[in-house]
Amino acid sequence: MQLYLIRHAESENNAMPPYQRIEDPAITARGRLQSEYLAKWTSTLRIDTLITSPFRRSIQTTRFIVDQSPQRVHVWHNVFERGGCFRGHGPAATEGGPGMGRDRIEKEFSALPHDCIIDESITDAGWWAGNTRETDDQANARAGVVTERLIESFGSSGKTIVAVIHADFKRCLLTKMLANVTNVEKIGSLINTGITKVDYDGHGWKLHWLNSASHLPSRLVTGNET
Repeated sequence: MQLYLIRHAESENNAMPPYQRIEDPAITARGRLQSEYLAKWTSTLRIDTLITSPFRRSIQTTRFIVDQSPQRVHVWHNVFERGGCFRGHGPAATEGGPGMGRDRIEKEFSALPHDCIIDESITDAGWWAGNTRETDDQANARAGVVTERLIESFGSSGKTIVAVIHADFKRCLLTKMLANVTNVEKIGSLINTGITKVDYDGHGWKLHWLNSASHLPSRLVTGNET
């Protein structure tokens, strides 16, 4: 598979101080512009499967892609940002929020000619359903599960997969995929709508691009990871 890991566009949390953090922010006006440029770039790809996180900021970014190039969207429950949908900021913030529910996610894509496929574990009660904040160990374990899911679903098919996800979880995935290639902890800020391309050939992962922002004008390059 050819896998494009894309960070969502700038969110309200990215644009504000950490103490103003909210549990499920929308993207900003600048984020919408970033998404427009991203959608123009992804329209040059022949996407076989488009995956998105259930967080609002990822879904809104993905909506720009499908508005530009209508296609089915797959909402995976387990590609959310490290920590999950929790309230507050800092290490003491552990209270979970509900996250968007199945019905609300479906409405985000209801005007499109193609439907969306939502993981069965996502219900109308919300994809996070008030669970407590995920630990770093749990996030790293989840990255291993997602890596295996990608391999089992697409393997060495050669298909083009686009996944709109998050900065911290993108690091977790790359750590699993590229452990023998690069030290992910030494990578700087991951850019909003930045594109990382990795291929899987049936034996292992190969890195082609890391954190590319070539689709964006310089005025729209942002990378705050709060």
